[in-house]
Amino acid sequence: MKSKSFLVILFILTFIFAKAQDYPYDIPLYDFVHYDKNKIQFYKDSSEFMDLYQKFDELIFRGEGQINIVHFGGSHVQAGALPSRFAQRLQTMHPGLEGSRGFVFPYNLTRTNVPRNYYIKHTGTWTSCRNVEYKKKCTLGVSGLSTTTTSTASTLNIYLKENAYLPYTFNLVKVLHDVHESSFQLVIQNVENEIVEVNKEQGYTLYKLKKDVDFLEMGFVKTDTLQNQFTLYGISLETDRAGITYHGIGVNGSTIPAFLRCDLLENQLKALKPDWIIMTLGTNDAYSRKFNPEYYYSNYDSLITRIKSVLPNVPILLTVPNDSYLYKKKVNPNTALVGEQIKRLATKHYLATWDFYSIMGGLNSVTLWHKEGLTANDKIHFSRSGYFLQADLLFNAFLKSYDNYTESFKESELSQIEYVIKFPDLTIQNEP
Repeated sequence: MKSKSFLVILFILTFIFAKAQDYPYDIPLYDFVHYDKNKIQFYKDSSEFMDLYQKFDELIFRGEGQINIVHFGGSHVQAGALPSRFAQRLQTMHPGLEGSRGFVFPYNLTRTNVPRNYYIKHTGTWTSCRNVEYKKKCTLGVSGLSTTTTSTASTLNIYLKENAYLPYTFNLVKVLHDVHESSFQLVIQNVENEIVEVNKEQGYTLYKLKKDVDFLEMGFVKTDTLQNQFTLYGISLETDRAGITYHGIGVNGSTIPAFLRCDLLENQLKALKPDWIIMTLGTNDAYSRKFNPEYYYSNYDSLITRIKSVLPNVPILLTVPNDSYLYKKKVNPNTALVGEQIKRLATKHYLATWDFYSIMGGLNSVTLWHKEGLTANDKIHFSRSGYFLQADLLFNAFLKSYDNYTESFKESELSQIEYVIKFPDLTIQNEP
């Protein structure tokens, strides 16, 4: 009886909105959006996602554990609005899930845009490389980016913005970099710290800070005559507290072959220890008058195979790209073909899909989104409100899937777990 009573309270408190309506948060309703298609589709086997949902249970009901999410993509992800909003929804759906900011990179050193919720300052000369710059010969990792300095006079500072909705702080810093005898040593200058791990195989140094902070000031020292440079692939700002960490990893213009160029991808991906991988790739691959579906399938198959070779049990969600225009002239028919290949891949590898193309309305629906101010004028990218709507739709699809998993639990299994009741705060601001 005690278990039954608790379950009633639990579902009322945590999933009351999901029970009352399809969309627990206040999402604008548009006639052209197919809300009935907003779901995560599983192919053959969803056991990996069941393991993920159990980790959410541990966090929500016991306040224990950490969940790391890695979201790959192109400009939709690099811009920050989509991953930040989705992370915000996940980290605020229940108390104690706040976690940490996760992956950051000094995009300004590559002369591209930096997400809004942090900014970078630097001194010295840096040479950068992106995975879309095929004429450059450079080693790349999980981020698809690198930046190198040859001077110990260089500095690099990262500041999380105070006006961000979630006031992220961190006490662990995982620096992805070349770990070999020719590398300068990176030093964190603004807070007392110690190096707790140097992992040569996965290519990172982990720093433990003496207190939580929201910014880093970093410099470089030469501790050996062989040292002559420092190459950075990214920095993960983390915490040792329970919660969700969301790593948004995007490169403007990146295609799947661009990520296949990243020789260190597997080892550095392991360093981020993902519990869930989301892949939003295909818009740039389909941006061609000579799109070849089989070529796209083959490349994506290779990328998924590489990821699963080192993380075989991590659930992967493939998102179908949005409807868009081709060269600003006409609607792009290739996106539907991309969706077909994504579903083939999901069937082969036992993955899940989220068909945003169909949800937003299918072919030429982007014109309707544009009329409502939800896309940019190129009808490829979204406005901030458009990215927020996309993220909210994805979050609600996740909630539905998680709710279905929760309902499928046998009462006998639930009764074996001792839970801590926490009252959810379902209010949220508009800016992540």
